[in-house]
Amino acid sequence: MTIRAAVRQTLFDAALILCLSAAAAFAGQSAASLTAAGIPSNCADFAAKVSSSEGNFGTTNQYGCLGAFQFCPGTFERYYNDSAQSFLNSPSAQTAAWTQYEQNSWSQAQKNGLTSLVGQQVCSGGKCATIDQSAILMACQFGCGPKGKLANYAAGGDCSARNVKDGNGVSVCTYLMRGAGYDASCFTGQQSTVCVQSPSGPGDFPTTTGIAANPPAADSASVVVSPSDV
Repeated sequence: MTIRAAVRQTLFDAALILCLSAAAAFAGQSAASLTAAGIPSNCADFAAKVSSSEGNFGTTNQYGCLGAFQFCPGTFERYYNDSAQSFLNSPSAQTAAWTQYEQNSWSQAQKNGLTSLVGQQVCSGGKCATIDQSAILMACQFGCGPKGKLANYAAGGDCSARNVKDGNGVSVCTYLMRGAGYDASCFTGQQSTVCVQSPSGPGDFPTTTGIAANPPAADSASVVVSPSDV
């Protein structure tokens, strides 16, 4: 092998490793690992769905957001009283913090009338889904405040409106559809109202299909919200 060919092979191998690492970073935690960390088994698929767009137990992103559910500075301190490293080292601490976060999000959604969307159809990008509890909780990543993206959608019903999109141009409807069809009763305290949806693309499949093989695109994996959304 010539020196030039060897260099090309080395660069190819390095690129392959980077691609595999990126896929693993977006893969998130499996339902089984989340159950082992304390998530009730009936809600583990939903937890894995959220984690698939966030990270792994040991993940820290460039903004200092931590763990399988990416608790960012400001939010992290409200749900955990020890160091960031101890949080990363404790899957059970992460699932406990996220469970409390989801319960609080559902309470906020109820307070602001956002749960009235349950049972309605949402359509975006030529696809439709029935909004249920898990859809609301997934969309609460945009904020469940009275002036947030989800509240704007509830008021106007337009998935293409500017005021329902985040700083990356991602509509809250994308998350309503992505989150629909899971049991979230562990977080809502209510009987599950699951409306089973058909998988529609990468990152939209149950954990049994292997999320690592279908990671979501990076531009749809991050939600950019302003303080008023929360």
